[in-house]
Amino acid sequence: MLLLATQAEAQMIEHEHPCLGRLVQPRQHRGIRLTAARGIPWAADNDAFQGWTAEAAAAFEEMLDSIAGVPGCRFVTSPDVVGDAGLTDLLFEEYAPAILMRGLPVAYVIQEDGCEYDPRGVPWGSIAALFIGCATDEEKLGPRIREIVAEAKRRGKWVHMGRVNSKKRIDYARSIGCDSVDGTKWVKWRKTHLENGLRFVSGAPRPAPGQGALELAA
Repeated sequence: MLLLATQAEAQMIEHEHPCLGRLVQPRQHRGIRLTAARGIPWAADNDAFQGWTAEAAAAFEEMLDSIAGVPGCRFVTSPDVVGDAGLTDLLFEEYAPAILMRGLPVAYVIQEDGCEYDPRGVPWGSIAALFIGCATDEEKLGPRIREIVAEAKRRGKWVHMGRVNSKKRIDYARSIGCDSVDGTKWVKWRKTHLENGLRFVSGAPRPAPGQGALELAA
């Protein structure tokens, strides 16, 4: 499993590790060609957590132009709206073509809006990856997401889980089939926590006897 970190190339070198990848964003993608030239896996997020504005859209398009053709990209996250699957789908319809036309692999973000999820509703034919978003842990760690992840793996898609900031959550993400995770804890306090995070993603989860997936996620 990979731990994707939003940090500069110099910090990637400082903390070099076989399970460390780089997660660029519209406001932080300089040096990505140097990262890729070292054979480091990387992905791109949309930086939409604070809202999708005209300025955010322009910065996203600028990033797409900058990273197009750079090798090693696992996915580019299509713009989404936290907690709203309907608006996320509308943004996907608008921006997925812009990502694909630049030869980049698209990730579709799973969000919740109170509706029943159906794996058949995911645009599988257009995506290379599935990004598990969701505003609430109840949905993120629930049976519907596990079902969709299982379908993604059956189809050979990369699966990434965002907002993963503990060993238990890392173990849970691995247990349902995720290929990569990210979390602010590992970057914001990298000198204290990143080494532990890399150690966690390197190992296999060891649940206690009788411990199930939901307990891993606690």
